[in-house]
Amino acid sequence: MNTVILNEKDLPMEQLREIGLARGEELLIDRKDIHALLSGGRTNLIKLHDISRSGIEIKEMEVKLSLVRGVSGKPDLLVHPVYKQSLNPSYINQTEADQLILGEKANILKEVDRDGEKKSLLVEYDWDTKEFVVTDMMRVKAPEKVNGIALSPYQKERYSAGRQIELEDGTLIQASSTSAEGMRSNRLALVVSVLMDGGISYLLLTGLKALIGDKGMFAQTNEKNNGYKEAFKEYEKQQMSRLGDMLTDEKISAGTSHSRGYTRSGMSR
Repeated sequence: MNTVILNEKDLPMEQLREIGLARGEELLIDRKDIHALLSGGRTNLIKLHDISRSGIEIKEMEVKLSLVRGVSGKPDLLVHPVYKQSLNPSYINQTEADQLILGEKANILKEVDRDGEKKSLLVEYDWDTKEFVVTDMMRVKAPEKVNGIALSPYQKERYSAGRQIELEDGTLIQASSTSAEGMRSNRLALVVSVLMDGGISYLLLTGLKALIGDKGMFAQTNEKNNGYKEAFKEYEKQQMSRLGDMLTDEKISAGTSHSRGYTRSGMSR
């Protein structure tokens, strides 16, 4: 999964308002998709309505969104429509492209030279948008724990190289930039622990996409074992602590302002 690289205050609100995904300071996007944007990943498919940009009127369309650093250094919004035909990256051949498109491979790792610097790039295919997605592997960080099970240094190394890894409870995971959660799994729900701002944060990932194997998609289970249940308690505890902090901040701000609206996190103020 990609690590969080932005704060919500960095989101390009004006651009999101232009396509109807923000109203004032209120975001009209699922929390899962917000996290995907902040992590440098792609959202799930989002349906846009009545869009008018650069003289083009669009009644309705489905897109995925991502962010890229603009010339000014601030994040710009990228809109990924559903393409009629995919364009192969120059550094993969047709056989490799076909393997990704047909689901014979989940990804392909490529070493390329960019401006005299060696880069490890992970190439995937997004069936939703019919587009190849390329990720700099330096941005992919393995979680510390999954369902309470700590990953070994060897497992972290393999995960960060785009490989499937198996945990002791039978859970399989693999990094994926085509998924809003940043990973695929043979389980529909996971609680992962990640290093964020110097501390451990717990993330609840639900509706995970299936892994891709030689014989197609892996079967998935919705089983919630003891490790998941214990990790979920830690997730709930952290969420309650953050909610308490936010409510305290709300009380402080209420003493200085009588205005009312909604923050980007959806909390009233």
